Amino acid sequence: MAHPLLEKAAGLTQTKATWHATVRRAPAWITPRNKPPYRPFLILVLEADTDRIRQTNMQDDRPGVEIVLKTLGAAMTNPTIGGGKRVRPARILLDDPVLARAVTPYLSEIGVRCEAQAGSALITAALRNMDAHMNRRPPQPGLLSVKGATQPLVAELFAAAAEYHAKAPWRWLDNLSPLAIHYPADGPARYAVLLGNGGEEFGVALYSSLDDLSFQYTTADHEQIFKKISSLSLTYDEPMALSFDDLDAIEALGWPIAGANAYPLVMKVTPPVRIGLPNAAEIALLAAVLRAIPPFVAEALHADRGLPAATERAYPLPNVHAGQQIKLAYPVDLVDIWSQGTGKINEADLQDLIRDWRQDERSRVFVRHLGAYLLKFMDFLAISERSEKRLSRREGYTWAIGKLTCEYDSFETFSPSILLGGPRYLDEFREKIGATPEALAAYKATWRKLEEYVRAMGYKKLR
Repeated sequence: MAHPLLEKAAGLTQTKATWHATVRRAPAWITPRNKPPYRPFLILVLEADTDRIRQTNMQDDRPGVEIVLKTLGAAMTNPTIGGGKRVRPARILLDDPVLARAVTPYLSEIGVRCEAQAGSALITAALRNMDAHMNRRPPQPGLLSVKGATQPLVAELFAAAAEYHAKAPWRWLDNLSPLAIHYPADGPARYAVLLGNGGEEFGVALYSSLDDLSFQYTTADHEQIFKKISSLSLTYDEPMALSFDDLDAIEALGWPIAGANAYPLVMKVTPPVRIGLPNAAEIALLAAVLRAIPPFVAEALHADRGLPAATERAYPLPNVHAGQQIKLAYPVDLVDIWSQGTGKINEADLQDLIRDWRQDERSRVFVRHLGAYLLKFMDFLAISERSEKRLSRREGYTWAIGKLTCEYDSFETFSPSILLGGPRYLDEFREKIGATPEALAAYKATWRKLEEYVRAMGYKKLR
């Protein structure tokens, strides 16, 4: 006797047709109001000769045998609009061997053979059409679609990305401390910028020349940056940012992910404004960079102890890199970065900045010089900060540094060197400006960035 879910199908006319069926994550996101987004499971049944979709079924959780049998029965007795007549096929090919074994006895009772067959091009094409229709854009290819990008290579990229995120080297180097990268070790230099010190975007970006890197730092117009320079990056994002192909591979192949919002998003920008995937060699480069930066920053630069000294070091790489090494060097000579903001100061801007600072006849020149220097520093921040909100906070704390310096020190002549040795006036800051731990931490961070700026200009602490 046929399974109850297949009884109605048992009496239908049987054709010689072969159908393909799959149970997998759908190429779509469900975004509930009070729950995290998720991808439902999709049961999809197609007729091989006609490419017609016989039946679909969406489920929040992975469907069991009963739901699969119900859907297969419906594909025979109640096909979707345009799916064809009510018939039984001769054979159904399922791409899940375990599921195929589970449903085979029930299908055989109604004279339908079931076999396991992975990699159906028909299923893949149908899912891509569904992706394009539901998401109103061309399907995004995954990293395994790149010519020469093998499973071991992409698996190494994901493993390196998870380790890089766990070690978080951006805690010690900000995006104004680029590293020179040679991969292979005797190859030409590329330049890596660590993203994450600002607390908003995390990962690493690579540039192929000093000219490109200088343009990135000194141009505030992001549209011009995309039009004129190439870059390669891996940043961490929510899973919705990745292609469905990559998400499926993560689940199927067990590639590691560092956290719920730490999915590696790989992007290559090629002028003019073309965004796509890197080639296989660039995937290998990214994996090598992610492996080498954490030990270089922590062990070679000792960056957690303060401003690092000039250092160069080479590192061996895992087998997927065919015995190649990677060499890193710090610092990168980018005079252009530190020369920004050295032009003429706007007098109105200067007066607005120093209006509430304490000054008398003897200190008037000092206050003006201090204010002019901090305005140049603000110009530099406007170039280097990615977030407008963060820039505004930095400028406010820069003003506080100037005000407290004028009120609680008695300098008569100005040198940028007096700004080294901070952060200072912490008790006075709490009393006059901000008592919260967050405000104090931001004030300290701004002063440390100011010190980096002063040292980069060649000044040393006064004895």
